[in-house]
Amino acid sequence: MTQELSTNSPHAWVRKPWCVRTALGLLILGFFSNLLFLYHNCPFDLSEDESQYWLWSRHLAWGYYSKGPGIAAIIYAATAVGHWFGQHATMPIIRTPAVIFAFFSGLASFFLARRMFRDDRAGLMVIALSAGVPVFAVGSLIITIDSPMYLCWAWACVCLWLAVEPRFGESGVLLPQQPHRAGIGWLYLAGLLVGLGTLCKPILLLIPPSLAIAAWRNTYLRRKLATWHSLGATLLALAIQIPNLIWNAQHHWIMFRAIGGEGGLRGAKGVWWHLSQAPLNVGMFILSQAGIFAGILFVLLVLAFIEAIRDTRKITDPIARAVWDFLIWITLPIFIMYFLLSFWSKVEPNWPAGGYFTGMILFAGVATRWWNQPLPKRKAARRWIIAGVAWGFSLFVFAENVQLLYPIMAKIDPSGKHFPAKKFDPAFRLHALKVRGQAIEKIRLSMWHGHGPLPMVMDDRWDTSSSLSYYLPGHPFVFCLQTAMGGKQCQFDLWPGPNQINPRTGKLRYLGRDAVLTGSFTPQVFDRLIKPAFAHVSKMFVVPLYYYGVVVKHLDVWKCYGFKGLPGVKNPVVKNWNSN
Repeated sequence: MTQELSTNSPHAWVRKPWCVRTALGLLILGFFSNLLFLYHNCPFDLSEDESQYWLWSRHLAWGYYSKGPGIAAIIYAATAVGHWFGQHATMPIIRTPAVIFAFFSGLASFFLARRMFRDDRAGLMVIALSAGVPVFAVGSLIITIDSPMYLCWAWACVCLWLAVEPRFGESGVLLPQQPHRAGIGWLYLAGLLVGLGTLCKPILLLIPPSLAIAAWRNTYLRRKLATWHSLGATLLALAIQIPNLIWNAQHHWIMFRAIGGEGGLRGAKGVWWHLSQAPLNVGMFILSQAGIFAGILFVLLVLAFIEAIRDTRKITDPIARAVWDFLIWITLPIFIMYFLLSFWSKVEPNWPAGGYFTGMILFAGVATRWWNQPLPKRKAARRWIIAGVAWGFSLFVFAENVQLLYPIMAKIDPSGKHFPAKKFDPAFRLHALKVRGQAIEKIRLSMWHGHGPLPMVMDDRWDTSSSLSYYLPGHPFVFCLQTAMGGKQCQFDLWPGPNQINPRTGKLRYLGRDAVLTGSFTPQVFDRLIKPAFAHVSKMFVVPLYYYGVVVKHLDVWKCYGFKGLPGVKNPVVKNWNSN
């Protein structure tokens, strides 16, 4: 394939209608295939994080323990739409927004890559490369804070580029530049998107300083952004946070303290402990990013950035360099920030997710150049790109269908002792969660006398409690004892616990109720907290959880009778709390 520029200008638009049709076709195909996967025997149970966000949506507020109100509002809207169509809060209904967000995020990638590089092939390249990144495939099916965050980050970047982009004619001739006010609307729309995205994940507030670095590095961008409207757009993004800030002020700034705790900024561990963990944490951060990109594409992405930075240094014209400076400096700050944080504490693989958007567009621009370079380098480049996409895509296809291996494993090792499922199943955490709820419900029914309310359910962790609340019939509120046991705070501390006082009687609301208790408790915690809370507690028994005939997990369970109240736990007076 030869270069097909209409003129010798590097800014001439390369028109390839088949690339546009193919890219849009792939996006539409991905959208409908994801919907079909969700609504037709999806093997992935609702994850514990997703269950937590669903539980939040049942108790709407302007803030939550560790996040803003965005994800809860999204799931609430999804379930409300589902009810209009006669569907309850099923797993596909809850996850459908993730499929929609992924489609529009992909559309933003296609649009911006094609427009920034003035090349239809770059638009197709970014879609093809994204198909080989497993984390994008996962994000298109699982509804977490990253899905709406990434969508808002993507379209905010699109708006910012439309506000500052140079104007070229079809043949690549530079046209008279727009006055500053022509990009005002795009600036404020970007501010709106940053503000809305921040309600899901605060990391979007890194976009304005990242853009400032790009402007500092490029005089053309600096000239385009040197307006009071840039500050106005930033203030708009901050103003959207006011309800959440008021909520946090009323709740002792709990969200900020939780985020600080996740980043290792709070806690009793000393400086030397953090520094001793630095080599492991830094190494795990780098490896986790390589894993997210399935190895091959990660190496190619790094090489693309090295080439882009090297080539940018050779370009003296700030207008010609604007594309690269914009992409490089919207991408790198978030990765640099988390890389430096990894010297102090553990960094989760998905934390820098926003930077993937502009990073993939830069990657697509360089990869398009590689794909069309002269022989013999072109052959090697194409082989590596195809291999990277094929490898990453095949990994996700394997994860989507890994349940097909379980019947085989059931014949070889049904106990799961010799070949634990978590060793070969990348989707292990998404399996047997519904089975766990069914097991607990069976125990509840065995304790029920046929009249009165069913036994309560208590657990030791916020994630298990959230999942059980979703998967138990009728969605009863499952009480979490994490903080009462001496663990870290969680969202359940903002909600009434089992020690509620009935305002009409002045007594414990659940006095005398039986309960199913599950989790992991030390003997000290059990003697201090659990035994005094009930008239009688049975001996622990273990419930194996089967997935396609293989034991994948075990539950430690106790039957507890005659609730008397958790010792040493505050007894709030509660009215109209929707728990069972």
